[in-house]
Amino acid sequence: MERTIKDVVDGLILQIKKYGVKEPTIHLYKNVCHSLINRCNRKESELYTSQIPVEFLTEAEKCFNNGIHGYEYHRFIKRTIRLLDSYARTGKPDYSRADSKKKYIPLREHQELINRILKENRFTNSVWCEMDTIMRHFFCFLEDDSIDVSNLDDSTLFRFIQVATETKSGTMYRVVRALRLISDYIKRHYITELKADFSMFQVRSAPVRIIAPFSHDEINKMMSSINAESSCGIRDRAILLLAFETGLRAIDIIKLRMSDIDWLNAEIHVIQSKTNESLMLPINGIVMNAVADYMLKVRPESDAHEIFLCTKSPYRPFGTSSSLDTIIEKYRAIAGVEKKPFRSFHSLRRSFATELSIAGVPLPTISQMLGHKSIRADQPYLSYDRSMISFCALGFDGIPIIDGIYASAFAQSSSTTLERGDD
Repeated sequence: MERTIKDVVDGLILQIKKYGVKEPTIHLYKNVCHSLINRCNRKESELYTSQIPVEFLTEAEKCFNNGIHGYEYHRFIKRTIRLLDSYARTGKPDYSRADSKKKYIPLREHQELINRILKENRFTNSVWCEMDTIMRHFFCFLEDDSIDVSNLDDSTLFRFIQVATETKSGTMYRVVRALRLISDYIKRHYITELKADFSMFQVRSAPVRIIAPFSHDEINKMMSSINAESSCGIRDRAILLLAFETGLRAIDIIKLRMSDIDWLNAEIHVIQSKTNESLMLPINGIVMNAVADYMLKVRPESDAHEIFLCTKSPYRPFGTSSSLDTIIEKYRAIAGVEKKPFRSFHSLRRSFATELSIAGVPLPTISQMLGHKSIRADQPYLSYDRSMISFCALGFDGIPIIDGIYASAFAQSSSTTLERGDD
């Protein structure tokens, strides 16, 4: 029986939930699956075939080799597609891995010790698999060096950290966590004397990744590439202008409701999905006109409260924020804008924040407009100077403009590419 890709994805997500996977991980599975759906939609293929996961993995491999995807995310993509394909073929996701496919297979007595450690800590499902993989590597490491567990010392544990890092057995957090579990079990059961306390180890966070925002010229090119006569173009123009002018997260844009816009006072009021905190932002005429054009002229009739809907039947709100990544990628490609690693719809939020800083807006104000709980969270958004960021179309009423491009831009607003007014 033939099934659509969406039906297969929905069935897999339901099975994953029943399996007991935690919500943040389910969200990651959804993101990968929706990337697959979007890819198929671009190729105008709806039915699931065995070739679809093969093609998707080939493309993912290219992204990994080009540095677009990191090692852990690439592993997660492969796991997701394996679960999806096994579910499509058998009706049940294959969470197990045959021993013949395992990279590290320790002696039976060591595997039994691993199982006792995991059972004592009451691990199940995905966490069990993660810790089991690293622990198997550790005990194979001991076997290769002919080290008995009863002779284990702290230096061996620390030496394994370096080995695990070089072989990419897992993230540093997981490696340290696995060693802590092993160390605690050995101490607790008096197998041998260990002094190191791995509970005191704090894995250093990865450095903040600097992701280039879109420049003035790039944004103008993308906006010019939109077909403002089509229903899809009118919708996309409203979405992109909303992002340019408010800095709203993609997840908040796709969840934006008609009741969230105060048309009389030109404000948006939302409860942020990420923080569950309320946020109020000003919007100017160009955004209000663009959103109104979409709602009054081309928005399909629907019982959905969300403003923005898919353009194909059944007309429903966007499933995930990755849908907006697809939109900006579409116009980036049409406009011939350079594709840069990790740059996505979220980069518009970075442009927004950095331009406010260049315009002389105080950092606490920027932080409030971004909806951040702490100024510390603004660091990744304020990483580029004026030569790299030169566009943000927010109406700055009530916000002090000291210098930057907007000090002169207001005097020449009629010459901007995006004309302001009641068009």
